[in-house]
Amino acid sequence: MHNERRRSIILWGPPGSGKSLYLTSLVMWLTREPNERPFAVLPASDSAVRWVASRSVPHTEGAALAEPSSAPTDPLFRIYSITETATPAGQRSKLVAELVPSEAAAGERSPTRLAEAVGVILLLPAATMAASAEARDACVSWFTTTLARLPEEIGAAPPAVALPVAVCLTQTDEAPDAVRRDATQWLESFGSETMRALRAHCACFSVFKVSATGRAPRRRDGVEVVVGTPEPRGVLAPIRWILDEASAEVAA
Repeated sequence: MHNERRRSIILWGPPGSGKSLYLTSLVMWLTREPNERPFAVLPASDSAVRWVASRSVPHTEGAALAEPSSAPTDPLFRIYSITETATPAGQRSKLVAELVPSEAAAGERSPTRLAEAVGVILLLPAATMAASAEARDACVSWFTTTLARLPEEIGAAPPAVALPVAVCLTQTDEAPDAVRRDATQWLESFGSETMRALRAHCACFSVFKVSATGRAPRRRDGVEVVVGTPEPRGVLAPIRWILDEASAEVAA
């Protein structure tokens, strides 16, 4: 594989937003999307491998979801673009970005690699926010506080955050009408301040619907089980969008 170093994409979300499950879907369950250039996401260390592998265990009906082990000290993942044919040097993959999950909560120190990032993915758990006003308020507060901490271009007029920001509503498999819902309107349904904050801070943003498993887990034998093989939906879309925005900026 071609190991030329690339800038990072920061994966950020409040506790319970689904960071580990999202990463598990990218590493373990992702299948090729029709008419799309394929990508592969691989852990960059043994501890990251163990962390992702601990998120699910085999079950007679499918995949049982387990609480992940303690996050590794180096939670680093690498995104490779895969080509149909090999280059003259025999390469069929190219490292295009590093995916770095952050555990920084609202008010805590920002991710150390944020200043050099090519984009940010912010996760918000839609089902959790819909089920509890307390959880919704906590997530919205985290979201607006985080947006205010993103690096701004010096001297730029608002919105001064030029970094592409992909907002992902996770747990969308638990909403029966998720396919029909507009992602931006869904986000705004949790509070108009969400979109106001995005528009006030970010010059480049997009909102996505994400399901790491493709269907809502069911309770079996005291554990949450994804019946059959997990089929992630929308998990690559924010990564593709950030990489496309980065490529457009370089071209310009």
